[in-house]
Amino acid sequence: MKIGVPKEIISQEYRVSINPETAKLLIESSHQLYIQKSAGDGSGYSDEDYKSLGCEIVDTASEVFTKSDLIVKVKEPLNEEVEMMRDKMLFTYLHLSSSKKLTEKLLECNVTSLAYETVVINNETPMLKPMSEIAGRLSLLDAIELLKKSKGGKGKLISGTSLSDPANVLIIGAGIVGINAMQMSLGLGANTTILDINNELLTTIKQQYPAVNIGTSSKELIEGLLPIADIVIGAVLTPGAKPPTVINRQMLSLMQPKSILSDVAIDQGGCFETSKVTSHDDPTYEVDGIIHYCVRNIPSAVPFTATNALNQSTRPFIARLANDGVEGLKLNKNLLMALNTHQGHLVNQEVADAHDLKFSDPINIL
Repeated sequence: MKIGVPKEIISQEYRVSINPETAKLLIESSHQLYIQKSAGDGSGYSDEDYKSLGCEIVDTASEVFTKSDLIVKVKEPLNEEVEMMRDKMLFTYLHLSSSKKLTEKLLECNVTSLAYETVVINNETPMLKPMSEIAGRLSLLDAIELLKKSKGGKGKLISGTSLSDPANVLIIGAGIVGINAMQMSLGLGANTTILDINNELLTTIKQQYPAVNIGTSSKELIEGLLPIADIVIGAVLTPGAKPPTVINRQMLSLMQPKSILSDVAIDQGGCFETSKVTSHDDPTYEVDGIIHYCVRNIPSAVPFTATNALNQSTRPFIARLANDGVEGLKLNKNLLMALNTHQGHLVNQEVADAHDLKFSDPINIL
């Protein structure tokens, strides 16, 4: 199969979808790879690293799309990219539940799109997990920076000192993002509370991390904790679907000025009512005196780590898709879960529900 890797064009997105190790595997399986010039630079990989393996380096994204049957990306495509993907296959993070416009554009352009994040195996999202680990850790580290007075924050030290109290960190959601944020928070000495609706999971967490405070997530409990929270991490995930809103605008009045809301669920539409997408260039804004951090590509801040972790998880799925094509999806239930659009049909139920669009059973159209 002819596989294309364009350079990511979202602001400060330095990851690359296929690293040299994955490229080598695909070349050895007799696939052709077209890599856009400097696509790997941000992650520490030169054009020569790819060329030496047998990849063809091309100058523009347009050339990548024209030459390729399968496009592999990191982030969801912009409209101008989708226009160049007509009748092609796309494998990337899509997060379609947060964008009806992108969903309809993929359908209009007859793109067969597959999403890393909608594959769920044994109650885990294997291709989302590594980025969730990074995002959870960085969300806490970035919030610590925002606590500094020089950054417009409260001027609080996360750990406190022998004579002053540590900061209070509230984490809503005990999935991969939440657990990783919690580990960082505890390690740095913050007074840490994690909430979830799964009491069995919370009990396990408490056994493993005795210092953490746990609670069954509810509007009432969150309202009771917001007045003392210095940092709130929104780590709510419903695979493939828009997450529920756990903090509305009215609840902001309960918080101390310059407290921080970090919405790691922003890729899927966000879990705070006042969330809107930001970038690494301009990561924060304030609503009612509360600092909001809603960067949608947090892991791109550490592209070398993120690219290689991503490839470790996506490599077997990319290889299988390249080897078997669309026809192989019927026989591979895991990859079938990745399929979101095909031949102008929307085949992901959660995305259809999010946008009130018609759902088609993928088995019936493959």
